[in-house]
Amino acid sequence: MKFNLTRPKPKLPNSYFWTCDHSTNWYLEDPGLINFGSWIRNIKQPETYIKDYTRLIDMASDLGVKGIVIWGFLRDSHGGEDFAKKISTYAKSKNVAIMPGIGTTHYGGVYFEGEHKYNMNTFLRDYPEAAAITSKEKGSQRSTNSTCPSSPLYKEWIEESVKWLFDEFDVGGCNIENGDFFSCYCDACQAQKEEISKTDPNFLVFQALSNKPVLDIAKDIVDKDPGLLITWATYCGFVPEKVEDIPDKPESYIKTMGTDKPEVFKALDYEGIAQWTLTKMLRKDEIKLIDFLDDGKAPSIYDNPSWSRDIRPPSQRSTGFVHQGSQWDYSPWETRSTRYDLFIGRIKEACLRSYEAGLEGVSIHGEVSARHIPSALNYLAFSHFIHWPEDNLREFGRKTLGQVFLDEKEGEDFIELLTL
Repeated sequence: MKFNLTRPKPKLPNSYFWTCDHSTNWYLEDPGLINFGSWIRNIKQPETYIKDYTRLIDMASDLGVKGIVIWGFLRDSHGGEDFAKKISTYAKSKNVAIMPGIGTTHYGGVYFEGEHKYNMNTFLRDYPEAAAITSKEKGSQRSTNSTCPSSPLYKEWIEESVKWLFDEFDVGGCNIENGDFFSCYCDACQAQKEEISKTDPNFLVFQALSNKPVLDIAKDIVDKDPGLLITWATYCGFVPEKVEDIPDKPESYIKTMGTDKPEVFKALDYEGIAQWTLTKMLRKDEIKLIDFLDDGKAPSIYDNPSWSRDIRPPSQRSTGFVHQGSQWDYSPWETRSTRYDLFIGRIKEACLRSYEAGLEGVSIHGEVSARHIPSALNYLAFSHFIHWPEDNLREFGRKTLGQVFLDEKEGEDFIELLTL
């Protein structure tokens, strides 16, 4: 589906789509389509990788969305280096930044899956002494798929991997994760953890410890190309509350940092762009579309104890990540995901609140083909509100849907009917 919209300079310029390769389904004729899960096999035909992302890249370009995160950017099962180069080169020609997912101490490293020197499992097979110890029990076995962030072998390998990625491919940045709520219980990591912070929750400290080698090498790369987006997942919202009972591995996304003054940023010479999880910061109950029809700052948007108007993130640079409307969100029914739901109100809320809090961008999932009409409307709303976060829905109808329908009045009439 082509949109060919005219867009001004966005007010949330560093916004992007987040995707996993195996569940990004834009070419619908492949029998191996999967719409769930992570860290699993890709069973689609190799050429489908090109077809899926070419179509998503075209849409991102049409909508004025800066980038696309791809977890599984490099994978043997869909063409390895050759197909990844085709995708990143094509995206660059369309002014779309491909942001490969980089697992620092988990999630595969730079090369997500395959027999490659920059794949984490391959590295650990050759250097098992660089593996993490992921249990507090004495004499615990080392992991087979997670690295120890204190290991000199790991640091040398991950720095070399990242440099190779940016040298070999036309990527526009990266998206860093360290393995959700990862910990390593070796003596070196535990000692460094104490040096970084005695007050921050465990998961934040290990983000700093795990991601620092990647951020350090990325700084040199960004110095040469300041437009690159180097983002990293905090796995939490930026609510400044200390919560005593945050476990190492919470069952769901959390809204609070677990501390009112995170110390981990002091350990990072280069912060990159912190990607804060807005999922639990947004209102528990979605705002009715009618509230936004004529008021871009409807009072109900601020009736939210999880995100008071004066809260700002503690990072120097920030983006927000929203799970609503994806396979990862099961609200409000708790029985099925909202992957195929219309969630224009959530997008409007996230964009406005992020803009007011000084974030540089918002990210939503981009895995579902725009041939699915609710998803197409979500993408159009996302495009509109990263450019005009303070607009009401009538303005969305006129400025954006009006271009799609080739008539501003029809666009406004459509959105008015949608709010009924």
